[in-house]
Amino acid sequence: MDMKTEMTVAGYLKSRMEELGIAYMFGVAGNYTAPLLDTILSDTNSPIKIINNSNEITAGFAADGYARVKGKPSAVYVTYSVGPFTGLNTIAGSFVEKVPILMINGAPTNKEDSNEKNVGLLYSHTTGYEFIDIHMFRPITVAAERITNAAQAPYQIDSVLTALLTHSRPVYLEVTEDVWRAPCNAPEGSLSSGKGRILTVSEASKAIDAAIKLIRSRPKSIFWAGIELQRMGLQEEFLELLEVTNDQHAQPNERIHFVTSALGKSCISEDNPFFDGCVTLTKDQINKLVGDDGVIIGIGAWTIGKDTENQNIRSDRTIMAAHDGVFVGSEFFPLVDLKTFIVALTEAFKTAPNLNLKGIHPALKRLALVETSDKGMGYTPFFKELESYIKQEKDTVLVVDAGFPLIGAQGVTIPERNGFVAQAAWLAIGYSVPAATGIKFAVPNKRVMVAVGDGAFHETCQAVAEHHANGQNTVVFVLVNGIYGIEQYLVNPNPFRKPPVDYSDNLLDANYSYNEIPRWNYSKIPDAMGGIGRKAGTVDELRTILEEIRQTPHENFVVEVSIPSKDTPEVLWPHLPGAIGEDETENPNWPPESKF
Repeated sequence: MDMKTEMTVAGYLKSRMEELGIAYMFGVAGNYTAPLLDTILSDTNSPIKIINNSNEITAGFAADGYARVKGKPSAVYVTYSVGPFTGLNTIAGSFVEKVPILMINGAPTNKEDSNEKNVGLLYSHTTGYEFIDIHMFRPITVAAERITNAAQAPYQIDSVLTALLTHSRPVYLEVTEDVWRAPCNAPEGSLSSGKGRILTVSEASKAIDAAIKLIRSRPKSIFWAGIELQRMGLQEEFLELLEVTNDQHAQPNERIHFVTSALGKSCISEDNPFFDGCVTLTKDQINKLVGDDGVIIGIGAWTIGKDTENQNIRSDRTIMAAHDGVFVGSEFFPLVDLKTFIVALTEAFKTAPNLNLKGIHPALKRLALVETSDKGMGYTPFFKELESYIKQEKDTVLVVDAGFPLIGAQGVTIPERNGFVAQAAWLAIGYSVPAATGIKFAVPNKRVMVAVGDGAFHETCQAVAEHHANGQNTVVFVLVNGIYGIEQYLVNPNPFRKPPVDYSDNLLDANYSYNEIPRWNYSKIPDAMGGIGRKAGTVDELRTILEEIRQTPHENFVVEVSIPSKDTPEVLWPHLPGAIGEDETENPNWPPESKF
């Protein structure tokens, strides 16, 4: 083989991955992907590091955590069917939340495929259904290719990786084992994003005109800073927009502030003087915020369920710029990318006559201070103590799991930009602990802390072993209440009320047995997996452990935090009396009209 013009398919993919700056591959080794892994290992100068994970779920979430914090693609390697089927959930979450991941799936050889189709043989990890893997991943990736011939491989690889750059979402490559070491042409030229490579008449100027007109007609304004500011690296552009708006258009003592929501929390530092809190923006909340003469301006914010409580919030009081389009009231302007909109709106504000705007300042309830150390533990005292720690140790990234931990953590002030990570759209429980593995690789000089419920921890606790094996000083707080709290709250919140309603059906007065979680001795997990285990049942004990964590900067911890089974995050307390469970059948307002 002439190495000047040819290389193996494995070498070609390796070369393109290096070009894209893919530094980490997370996965579980299998025979079908071995030629690629061995090609990487044989090159001692390759910048690609192969990380061994406990399973494909922890690998997928680790890859997601790395890519979303680093802002660069990562890769996952799996082996046919049994591997990618396990990791399907993780890639779906990355697709929904726009995280760039390359999934590489090794497949049986062409000979094996022919025997299976024509003779009826089943090989390891095959089902008999033709090309089932790629069929499953096409709906949750922006490009998917099955490579069975080395001559076509360069074009298929380049096509998939170009889609990865263009859309910043997962892509999928399936390569038969007998093709990996077959010769193909060497790479020609460099890969680049296809973003903007279409012919279209820009709607940006029309979107700006409509936005200015609406803002002028509604002189009270507040910004909603969203996740796309982080995904696209547009934080500085947003801050300039905020500065220009305040300097040139805000009335004296009426500064224009901004809020975030769960998915975009910490995309802008929460130490910013114009930050007014992380909120859930329901239709009622927006109406209360802006009134009849105000407007909320969403910049890169998504109308996902967790951020808007599953409500359609678009109205004549909203401007929403995201997903390469702009809503101004009921008008929609397609194919306006976010950077173009922010820059153009900033320039429009620089040249427009004074709009004489007033700020909107929501009265947000902060976490209650825990003054005495003899009080028992709960969600509010836990997050308050964690907030105090993070304020002192600013080089901290807080990763929280879905459910009560995510709800409770929304009120924690995050002083550093991108210092908070949550899978707040897809909401797969178990995300946080393995995501922390990838996040630590992305920000090696920061300490990653995880807040996870015991139910979610059961899903992916093996990732603690990955933290230890990779020499990471990650801290995992397992909030142990013994139940799937968020599921109980959604189906029937009555047990959390103080006191609960005394229903005639006793089943409605207590936590459901199917929401109960097997009890583990969580603080002993590090005995098997590595690290230091601790247990906190009071505020005093937690403070002592946090000080030990501070004084032990090179070790990973698992901290078992005891939470009463009937406790909920403080932000839910005002809602408990009027909440209607999805199956709280004796509630006089059942079924809830917002859902049924």
